[in-house]
Amino acid sequence: MSKKPKIAQSPAPPSPRLGNENPEEFRDQTPVWSISIFDHQGPWGKHLCEQKDHLWDEIYPKLRNYESMTWNEILQNSKRDHSIEVYKLIKLAQKRLVELRLDDYDNLFRFRLSGEMRVWGIREGRVFRLLWWDPEHEICPSIKKHT
Repeated sequence: MSKKPKIAQSPAPPSPRLGNENPEEFRDQTPVWSISIFDHQGPWGKHLCEQKDHLWDEIYPKLRNYESMTWNEILQNSKRDHSIEVYKLIKLAQKRLVELRLDDYDNLFRFRLSGEMRVWGIREGRVFRLLWWDPEHEICPSIKKHT
């Protein structure tokens, strides 16, 4: 017999299941937002969100509207909301990804909220990890046809 008193411990939290998940399962789910990697200090960060109440007037209501859609519905409108290869981003954005140690991603996902306004981030399953607020469509400008 042990002379040490037993200390009651709470059981360890269950670890997430990784091996059995279907990678396409997210398509039937609604998006979840995460701001854990938001680039507060960068050129498309906090200071832009605070201008003209962009956060409350532009970003928040639009993202809230997406919450009623599945990822499949969002991705069907691929001209508005889609992944873009990192090499197509402007050099400053690519450099910022290196500084943030996020340069191991091949693609970023962007939501077109209106006109030129975009939010950029990383989609992992059903989770969209918000990275940048791009109100002027600077990060990946469109190439105009016939110009």
